[in-house]
Amino acid sequence: MTIDSELFGLLLFGISLGVIFIIILPLAFYLKGKKLRTVEDILESGNRYYSLNIFMVLHGLLHYGSVFLFDWYAKRYNLLSDRNKVPAQASILFKVYFVIFMLCVLLMFLSTLFFE
Repeated sequence: MTIDSELFGLLLFGISLGVIFIIILPLAFYLKGKKLRTVEDILESGNRYYSLNIFMVLHGLLHYGSVFLFDWYAKRYNLLSDRNKVPAQASILFKVYFVIFMLCVLLMFLSTLFFE
């Protein structure tokens, strides 16, 4: 590999880490506040599995993001009919979180292709 490809890989990795610390983590703390509890009240009948601590919040945001994005996933967890009761603004934020997170992970894996 040339130095240019290694710098490009390092740049991709740096961008993805920057997005995680500048966008993903603040959005996770914002959603942890009220949105996650609202979604848990509607979808899980008040059981708060994912709002326990920040590690569970991150897992819960990805779980509910995929519930709102994919019908087959919502059907798997019997949440297909209940997800329509969630406010539209909350479901959009969960979808945005999921997509941005997956793009960051993709950039991190792509950056490893440029290192030897």
